[in-house]
Amino acid sequence: MQEEDFSKDPYKKQTYERYALWKSLPSFLKGQPRVALEKFGIEEESAFELLAIKTQIDFSKKYGVDTGTLTDWNKRLEKDGLVQDINSWARKLTPNVIFALYKNIIKSGKAHEVRAWFEIVENN
Repeated sequence: MQEEDFSKDPYKKQTYERYALWKSLPSFLKGQPRVALEKFGIEEESAFELLAIKTQIDFSKKYGVDTGTLTDWNKRLEKDGLVQDINSWARKLTPNVIFALYKNIIKSGKAHEVRAWFEIVENN
């Protein structure tokens, strides 16, 4: 089987990048109402727009991209990985995670949570 050549930029590069970001978002958040998303600490309009899209078919319709193109993009993303895209949205939520960790430490004081706090906050 011949390996695909992903050396060139994808067709509709800006839409591809938006698709990669959409694919990196947690699936359980996709299609959730805005109020629910805000409870998770999501504040950016662009994130609300992407999270309103529940399926690849919905993405295809909204951005006018053929489903075959999305299949090709999935292959590219599988080969290249989604780490950069996951980091771009997840990094903004780090303060919420640190606060949740703090609340758990105060409430239960489990050793692994305290150790995580010191590794993250105190040892930088």
